[in-house]
Amino acid sequence: MSASIDRIDPAADTRFFDGYTRVMLSVMFVILMFIFASGKYMSAHKMEATGTDDKVNNLATQVTRGEHHPFIDLPGDAQVGAFSIANFFAGLIVGHHWTRLFGTRKVARDEEKDA
Repeated sequence: MSASIDRIDPAADTRFFDGYTRVMLSVMFVILMFIFASGKYMSAHKMEATGTDDKVNNLATQVTRGEHHPFIDLPGDAQVGAFSIANFFAGLIVGHHWTRLFGTRKVARDEEKDA
């Protein structure tokens, strides 16, 4: 029996929605849910949470003489935090699947040597 039969080729396995990915996406959505909920709470109670984004947007509005409007309006730096959390978990998931996405098939090479 060949030794390569017992090994699983990670590059040939195309199941990207495995247990690790499900857990990471679940944790990410829970954290994002808390960020969005706190943003809605702050908005409903007229709480100010100005960050550097507001200052930059106000400067850009003065230069372009137009009104700025974010895709999702969250107070202060909550938008940056939500974007950072989503990118962090996307990086973890891509890193976990790196060999499946960009790996080479070493098992096929081992089988050629055995033949």
